[in-house]
Amino acid sequence: MLIKSIPFKNVYMKIEAADLKKISVPALPTGFRYRFFQPGDEQYWAQIETAVGEFETEADALRYFTQAYLINVPALQQRLVFVVNGEDQPVATANAYFIDTPQYGHQEALQWVSVRPDYQKRGLGKAVVSKALALFPALAPDSPVMLHTQTWSYPAILLYHRLGFYIAKTEHLASNSYRNGGVQFVDHPSDFEAAKAVLAQVLTLEQLTALYANAR
Repeated sequence: MLIKSIPFKNVYMKIEAADLKKISVPALPTGFRYRFFQPGDEQYWAQIETAVGEFETEADALRYFTQAYLINVPALQQRLVFVVNGEDQPVATANAYFIDTPQYGHQEALQWVSVRPDYQKRGLGKAVVSKALALFPALAPDSPVMLHTQTWSYPAILLYHRLGFYIAKTEHLASNSYRNGGVQFVDHPSDFEAAKAVLAQVLTLEQLTALYANAR
């Protein structure tokens, strides 16, 4: 869930190609399994992302997904990962995707990491992120991966850091964001210093020091 009780600041993180090769994919709890996107899963994706507060309505989420991703179903079937329950219903998701823009060219990106609220606290977030990250060495050999997140997701920031990401001071990642009922490419500003000040309010000194020790 997004923690909207603190100020919103943009955070960019990056993991190098060599560190991606160190990612191990954990076994899932009994009753769950990994699988890739299948036609029709867009409905589940919309449900998950709306449930965690990324969209106001499932209709908005579905509209965004249709415009941003359904234009390339073959890529989704190789890159969009779900954890599904015993009824084959997706309950967690992460997208090992990419963005092409004139400003930054081709960028490999981890996108839309979410776990349905009623399935949180079971290790599924770390699992689905690890599964998605483990795809990149084959999909884009020797390419680093970036992600855009925010202070509202500070528990996820700590997870990404434990997996090998570091906070990027100045590098940007173009984002295909939902604006005014459609998809727009947005270059969010880097809030490096401001984000650190916000995170200092919610993290322990030990956590904050470790998080920013290798920022670059």
